[in-house]
Amino acid sequence: MIDVDLILPSGWVYLPTTPGLARLRKRTIDGIVRQALPDTLPRDKAGPWRRMLHAELTQATDEAERQGARAVVMPTTEMHGMRLPGTLVLSIIEDDGDIPDPRQVLDGLLADAGADGSALDIGGCPAVRISRLVDADKIKRTSPAVRVSYYIAAPGAPGVWGLLTFTVLTDGDADAEPVQAIVLLFDMVVSTLRWSDRVDVPTEDELLAR
Repeated sequence: MIDVDLILPSGWVYLPTTPGLARLRKRTIDGIVRQALPDTLPRDKAGPWRRMLHAELTQATDEAERQGARAVVMPTTEMHGMRLPGTLVLSIIEDDGDIPDPRQVLDGLLADAGADGSALDIGGCPAVRISRLVDADKIKRTSPAVRVSYYIAAPGAPGVWGLLTFTVLTDGDADAEPVQAIVLLFDMVVSTLRWSDRVDVPTEDELLAR
């Protein structure tokens, strides 16, 4: 199975969203909630927050599964006293139809993106990065968000692409230094992507046993 590996900073979590890993996803979400709101907190005060966090994580990962994503990646701990308001969705796309040259696809993406797009190399593979500002009403918030999408061609596998999209919430100023610092951190995570071809893919039971 064609897959990718990412190097995540401490305090980040990889939530699988493929259909066969629902139990593993639930256990991971349970762990995130326990870490954020430990059992030592008063139940009457922490209980509603636990349920809300669990529901938000479940809803986000269920939506990613419906979209065919491979995983959701997110920071779960604060950095320098600040919670990082962003999530990354990882998908692997396999085109079964006519397979054009990857460079032509990337050139077309760049042409459509204009000044918002840039060509780069990730792990020895050609890629395109596209950054856009998302209006507040589209994400049901009072402030816009920065959305960055990466399209990365798989080596030796025409028609296979990695699509990584991360969204960083703002307080109104997308160019603010803290927002750009978080965007840079997500960029650094994407830059660690490496393709792999997994022969013996572990089952969900094997992953849970670990």
